[in-house]
Order: sequence, then C-alpha cells, then structure tokens
Amino acid sequence: MLPLHSSYLGNERSIWICEPESVSGASDLVVFLDGERYRDRVGALSVIEALRGQVADSWFVFVSEESPETRWRECPCYPPFAGFIGEELLAWLASGSIDFKRIKRRVLAGVSYTGLAAAFVAKEYPDSFQRIICQSGSFWWNDCWLVEEFRSLGQKTAFSLDVGTEETRENVHHGEDLVQGVSQIEGVRRFRDALVAQGCAVRYQGVRRGSRLRVLE
Repeated sequence: MLPLHSSYLGNERSIWICEPESVSGASDLVVFLDGERYRDRVGALSVIEALRGQVADSWFVFVSEESPETRWRECPCYPPFAGFIGEELLAWLASGSIDFKRIKRRVLAGVSYTGLAAAFVAKEYPDSFQRIICQSGSFWWNDCWLVEEFRSLGQKTAFSLDVGTEETRENVHHGEDLVQGVSQIEGVRRFRDALVAQGCAVRYQGVRRGSRLRVLE
C-alpha cells in the first residue's frame, strides 16, 4: 500500500498495486476505482488469481477513496477527479515500477458511483484508457447528463457495461438533494444505446444477484 497525494483534489489516498507474474511481460494495466470495495467486498484479488493464465498478464492497481464523504463529491462527473485519474495517477505509476512502454492496453474499472466516474474520465481524457468497465454505473445521475454528453462526443473507447437484473427501483432518494429518477437498469441501457449510436465497441450484460463477474475477460 502506497500513499498518493493529489494536487487536483487536495487530499491523499492509498494505492494498492498487485504485480503481474512477469514484470517484463505484462501487457495490460487495470485500474480499479473504489479499491476497498473491489478488494474486500467483490473479492477481486481471488478472481485475479483464478484468472491467472487465462487473461493477459497485467498490473492491477486499486485506488482507495479518501473518505465516504468525499466519494459523494468526487465521483459524479467531477473534473478534478478525472484529472487525478487521467493525469496524476498515470504519471505517478509511470514514474514508479510500471514501464508504460510495455503496456499495450490500459483499463479503468468502477462500480456504481465510480462506474459513472470511470466513464467521465473517458470523456475528459479519451486517450488515457483504451477500455472502461462500468459495473452498475450510476448513469441516472443528474437526469442522465453524461448519457446525453456521450451522444455527441464521437467517443471510440471500448466499454464493458453490466447491471443487476433486479436493480429496477425508480425515484430513489439518496439524499436531500439527490434523487434517482430512473432505475439503474434504465440508466445503464440508455448509456449503452448512446455508445452504440456513436459506433463504440460495447459489451453489455445483465447480472443475477450473487453472481461474480469475470470483469477482466
């Protein structure tokens, strides 16, 4: 675990780096937002170990939140957070042990609010990652604002989208000023349709409760 201070955000967070089997042979870099959730709740480390030899040898980087409170501010389409990921984090990784000259594909993954954040990074820094994984991305945010933005971007980044088949609730109050008008499923499907209309490569799937995703395939 390593600390990383962000001048964009004015705070510090922890970064966990899982090394590849072959440092000289690793071709992919996979960055997980919501690092604690992926490591401790999703069981991403055990999934990675189970997939060794089945997917490209990769560096896996887990980015923690600064605090639950700042997550609510930083994740919904917040330009400083996009700058932190698209510029600061990648530059910091390149200055350390990861040889970016060997990396052929950079992948950014997020879940729920950080799924939305990952897509926003692709909008603000389209050359920073070649593939974005959004798991139950909160595309309902701000009346599906990011969906509408992508309808006219000409974005060509590849996306992998999934959403739970039971995420059907509408008009959900997440706070006094934060209302989710459409369901998670509807928001993700609208985003999928916007990407398809732009000619993006999109993989979409519905996920049953209790299933564990093979997000690295």
